[in-house]
Amino acid sequence: MNLDGNVTHKVKRSLELKPEIIKLENKKRSGRGINSPLVIFYGLILFILLGTLLLFLPISSKENQSISLVDSFFVATSAVTVTGLTPFQSEEAWNQFGLTIIMILSFIGGIGFMMGAGFIIYIFFGKRLNLEQKILINESLSDSTPSKIAPGSSIKLVLNIFLMSVIFQIIGFISFLFFWDQKIVGNDYGIVFNALFHSISAFNGAGFDILLDNHGGSVGVISYDSAILNITMVLIVLGSIGYPFILELFANAKLFIQSKYKDIFFTLNFKVIIFGTTIIMILGALQFLFSEWTNLATIGNVSIKEKIIHSIFHSITRTAGFSLLDYNSIHNSTSITTIALMFIGGSSLSVAGGIKIGTLSIITVSLISTIIGKEEVVLFKRTVNRDIIRRSLIIFIFSIIIIIFSFMIISSFEPDTIFRELLFECVSAFGNVGLTTGITGSLNESSKILISFLMIIGRFGPMLLALMFVGRRSISKAKPAYEIVRIG
Repeated sequence: MNLDGNVTHKVKRSLELKPEIIKLENKKRSGRGINSPLVIFYGLILFILLGTLLLFLPISSKENQSISLVDSFFVATSAVTVTGLTPFQSEEAWNQFGLTIIMILSFIGGIGFMMGAGFIIYIFFGKRLNLEQKILINESLSDSTPSKIAPGSSIKLVLNIFLMSVIFQIIGFISFLFFWDQKIVGNDYGIVFNALFHSISAFNGAGFDILLDNHGGSVGVISYDSAILNITMVLIVLGSIGYPFILELFANAKLFIQSKYKDIFFTLNFKVIIFGTTIIMILGALQFLFSEWTNLATIGNVSIKEKIIHSIFHSITRTAGFSLLDYNSIHNSTSITTIALMFIGGSSLSVAGGIKIGTLSIITVSLISTIIGKEEVVLFKRTVNRDIIRRSLIIFIFSIIIIIFSFMIISSFEPDTIFRELLFECVSAFGNVGLTTGITGSLNESSKILISFLMIIGRFGPMLLALMFVGRRSISKAKPAYEIVRIG
């Protein structure tokens, strides 16, 4: 028996299995360079400027169409932020080259600045990623625990997200090709270009369309084609529900098919998204249905089946900006509800804007817990981290302040515009939705520039806030004395 050999083998194995200790310095994160969360912001700003230049060139617009630099900047910003607001009908202003630029910008913006950054880092740096860069990507994917970092896991996830996005849009494109009728298109670009354009626009929540419409809405011309309408709604939902949700759904579906029932597990994030999205969609559809039931300017003169379809589409398009009707004709109650839906938006790590369903869920449950006197915030039998609660409140308050501040400034630029219409436009821009009451084209240049910046802030602001506060926790050795401040 070779005891020395066994001992040597055991020592060698113990050294191999010895945990590797990684020392992380709590240093201030630079606002510049590849390690900064702002690198994604800078990158997409460059795409906005490039898109502005290309759209401003005469080769992008139709003959006898003079597009100003401000309008070009507005549309480029709207495309990259996947908002969809435009001062004019896209099909009437841009030629096929210009529409292709808008389509490409929408695709780039729809990937999301977090996923786009991870993909760019993967392409240019590959295996040369250091620990800090890996942590940055994990933080972008809402996984900031260093112990969870596995070599290549974040990069693989980002690449899967990118591929999944492309696959869904290809499926949407093929589906449109199969069902679309040339009579519906109504333009000179053919079914192939129309199918590709609207598949990208729908999945990425951009809301741009190139259909000639006399119904008042952006895609009202297809409101009576159930197949096209259903494809559009599915693409919008897939884009706005979030990539982690879809990946988790597929992973658990695979386990179910393999009969590995004990391994099936749904995270708290999955439960919050499925529950919150369902509740918001149902409540939004019911409110629209009951409020607009007798409104002849919207759905009052259509069949019950069409009323229901319009109501469901209205609730789903809160993140995309497509419309089947003229939103200037909706009742005040519907307008208020729509503003709330646009403010909430979709899920985190998706193409949707707004404060996100997760943020609203955390704030709502936290408020209820405070009212009933619970010390911990519990959601689906899971305790919510206090840091997440603080970040949710910061995002919510930040969003409210930005909208109010922007609304006040634009109101001074547009003194003759109705209060409701202007507020609707501001929330639509901040939530990157694209729904409008029809005032976009009548805004002056100062208002358009401010609306453009509002779209940028709405797209990047909440997520950048969430990233900026990751790891910024200071431990104080001495605490000041407590004192009561009267409230209420």
